[in-house]
Amino acid sequence: MKRIVDASEGFIYLVSSIGVTGARSSVSGKVQSLLQDINEATDKPVAVGFGISKPEHVKQIAGWGADGVIVGSAMVRLLGEAKSPTKGLKELENLTKSLKSALL
Repeated sequence: MKRIVDASEGFIYLVSSIGVTGARSSVSGKVQSLLQDINEATDKPVAVGFGISKPEHVKQIAGWGADGVIVGSAMVRLLGEAKSPTKGLKELENLTKSLKSALL
């Protein structure tokens, strides 16, 4: 881990699950201990991604000490399933607002 964080630039991307990306029902508790280990190894910011799709995920991960949360597949899915680009963007706006509200 120390070699990885030393070789990184900008921030550390912590993958929250093994396997393919996509929405998950919950975040593995292992992420909490990994965040702690990474934060002991570096002062670079750490963002958690992979399977993050709900405000509950964001709140949990931020509570564990992550500096950021990365959401991708949930946004792509919303846009892909939307009836129109305009509706997709509105749904995306609603999702991002709900995710952000979990940090307040």
